[in-house]
Amino acid sequence: MDHQKMKEFFKGTFNAIATGYDNPAMRFFSESADRVSSYLDLKGNEHVLDVATGTGAVALAIAGDLPEGHVTGIDFSKGMLSQAIRKKEAAGICNASFVEMDMQEIDFPDNYFDAAVNSFGLFFMEDMERQLAHIADKVKPGGKVLMSTFYDNSFTPLVDLFRDRLVAYGVQPPSLAWKRVATEEQCIDFFQDSGLGRVSCDRVSCGYFLDSPLGWWDIVWNGGFRGLVNQVSPDRFEQFKTDHLFEVEQRATDQGIWLEMGVLYTLGVK
Repeated sequence: MDHQKMKEFFKGTFNAIATGYDNPAMRFFSESADRVSSYLDLKGNEHVLDVATGTGAVALAIAGDLPEGHVTGIDFSKGMLSQAIRKKEAAGICNASFVEMDMQEIDFPDNYFDAAVNSFGLFFMEDMERQLAHIADKVKPGGKVLMSTFYDNSFTPLVDLFRDRLVAYGVQPPSLAWKRVATEEQCIDFFQDSGLGRVSCDRVSCGYFLDSPLGWWDIVWNGGFRGLVNQVSPDRFEQFKTDHLFEVEQRATDQGIWLEMGVLYTLGVK
């Protein structure tokens, strides 16, 4: 798949999953977003860029720590942005704005923002170093750039069951994109190779129990995995879902089904 077709594939996927992206089973997005401000050490008057904002979890969390500042969230998915705007208006937040924009072509002047963040998005880029450098260009000298991404063992063993089941149904899944920046060492090297200094990386464990196998299906169907599920033959889709949820249910305990989740926060200074 060439670059443009890949971009359209991701855009279509995120437009399709937008309305379910904030479901409770995927609360790791909102919970991890709540930690971002603490890494940026905001004074409250900064202008922050949130790249690939999605439904605005990070942008809206940051806005609460910017009483005299502003956060601008950009994304190329109209569906995701519509959810972000809906949440902003429902919360009565005035110091956040959302703009449809491709993160590969950020249309703001260089040295414009006090800080920039990207949550769970850079690993989708083939040339991650170039993308991170492009984001850093938009930050003032001395400004901070923060990335959050999944730790290496996130979603295991459920994601392994999922991928094995796809293979059994004739779908060959690609390698997991986040594995390129899934350890502290990988993240630090990535930031340093992109020209950022004073790099640090912090790992936070934030797993939780899902109530039932359907909680895992919510993650599959309302997240980036949907594009893979859609490759299952339509006449075998329901059987795939039944087979997969049965094997997930075998992992249940009295507390539920454990969702392993670790988040890496990598910080660098321009």
